[in-house]
Amino acid sequence: MHAIRDDRPYVVALVGSPRIRGNCSFLVDLALEDLARQGARCEKLMLGEFDIRPCQGHEDCDSRSVCALHDDAAAVIEKAYAADALLLATPVYYEDVSAQMKLFIDRNVFSYGHERMLTPKVVGLIAVAAETGLAETIATLKRFVALSSSGDLPLVELAGFADKAGDAAANAQLVAETHRFAEQLGVALREPHGA
Repeated sequence: MHAIRDDRPYVVALVGSPRIRGNCSFLVDLALEDLARQGARCEKLMLGEFDIRPCQGHEDCDSRSVCALHDDAAAVIEKAYAADALLLATPVYYEDVSAQMKLFIDRNVFSYGHERMLTPKVVGLIAVAAETGLAETIATLKRFVALSSSGDLPLVELAGFADKAGDAAANAQLVAETHRFAEQLGVALREPHGA
């Protein structure tokens, strides 16, 4: 029996919110629905649902064939590195990315030590804050992408304010910006690779 090949662009969204139905997760769902309508195959990973332990600073990642920590990080990272479009989404906690997103970022040191780079056609960055910290959070995500890739990957940003559960859904401007964000990602996915 032969496996059916799926040539649709593969979109992976990593969500650093501990809230499955939080504002950040809502915006990701909205964007993924739009991308699926544009023909993409989408997968959403809530980082808090995985066993991703803190980096232990072994300092010898480049000499190991597998990470010394045996948890879910390698599987999550594998999906991120296989993506045609990668979405990194996080609420703003204490003026920066959430702990869940920071764990993911730190655990990429193994790939970095093996000179394995991200190669999606486009990266989408989503940050949601109650009041402040959007610029700092987007900057952290940009630094991760720059350090984890060998070139200038196209970036599409979505940053907005939503405090209590349901605030993002009730914010017509933020919802409209999310649809534009998804459209920009879709356009980038349809571009020939390297264009």
